[in-house]
Amino acid sequence: MPEALTSNSVEAVLASGFAGVPQVRHVLLEKADGPLLVWIAVDNPEPAVRRRIYQQELDLIEAFPETDFDFNLIPAMNRPASEIVTGARVVYSRPE
Repeated sequence: MPEALTSNSVEAVLASGFAGVPQVRHVLLEKADGPLLVWIAVDNPEPAVRRRIYQQELDLIEAFPETDFDFNLIPAMNRPASEIVTGARVVYSRPE
């Protein structure tokens, strides 16, 4: 499968999957040498929320076995996506 198609598919699944977790504020993505870097910025990272996010991560790993992911769960702290990770592409931001 061409990398562009895979990349677009991964982005769509990232956006739709994490949009289902109300506490997720932003999902950012960066392709580095090696793994696909994914930052998940969360408003309230309490244990139940983290479990839902970890399950989404496992689902992505299973859905895209050819892709190496590096997931990073970070507090959003009411920051805009541009202040969380520079150089990453926003694939999801919760509407305000």
